[in-house]
Amino acid sequence: MAAATDPAHGLSVWSVKYGERVVRRNDVFYDYASYGLPDGDLDMDYNFWVIRSGGSTILLDTGYDIPKRDWLGEISVTPTPQGLDILGIDPATVDIVITSHFHYDHIGYLRLFTNAQVVSGQKEYDYWIGKLKANDLDGEFSTEEDLGPVLDAERDGRLRLVSEPTEVYPGITVYPIGGHCPGELLTHIETAGGGLIMTVDAAHFYEQIDNEWPFFAFTDLDEMRAGLTFINDLARKTGATVIPGHDARVRDRFPAAPGAAGDIATVLA
Repeated sequence: MAAATDPAHGLSVWSVKYGERVVRRNDVFYDYASYGLPDGDLDMDYNFWVIRSGGSTILLDTGYDIPKRDWLGEISVTPTPQGLDILGIDPATVDIVITSHFHYDHIGYLRLFTNAQVVSGQKEYDYWIGKLKANDLDGEFSTEEDLGPVLDAERDGRLRLVSEPTEVYPGITVYPIGGHCPGELLTHIETAGGGLIMTVDAAHFYEQIDNEWPFFAFTDLDEMRAGLTFINDLARKTGATVIPGHDARVRDRFPAAPGAAGDIATVLA
């Protein structure tokens, strides 16, 4: 299924939902009780993102196989391989996979994209591959199986590690932002509508953007706080719309994709 491309930069951006769960505010926002606000449910989506430009296909993250391992009670909706099939995407033809970070739910299907350049943060690589080599992954949100395809990409000469703001494709710039993970990448996509800032796990929910509230899971709290400020500063500077990585309300603010894809995909640009 071909997606219409953005006239300014030849880009279309779709969010693709593969899973979901319901969380409590008090559980996901760091030190939430200190805000003096009532607790409540939040609908949490699990997504990957498809960016297309002419004949090129770029993925931001990959999702993971939810039925294979129960991490946090996620519920499978449409597994990544099935979602790609609905969208008419052959994993072998994907040109670039941008990995926001190396947690299981973001790189679990990286193994499918055997011909793609893999873009990752240098600090993310150093942190996780260091843990892998030290046999120190117990209790972490990543496994040897998840990280293997990163090493495969490195062996094949397909791994591109970035340590500063980098345009990885015309109109797509990644920013190492850290906080949630040491090498968390923020992705800014230029579009005719003013652009998109894809926060992924630098900001899971709209509340984090609006109030600059940290998430409960981080490797550096100060870095996470600084990252949230950077997101808002970049949005003011560029006029881009900020897209939180896991907030189900994104689907209320943007239209569903046309046809059968509308059951799983949301058109962001």
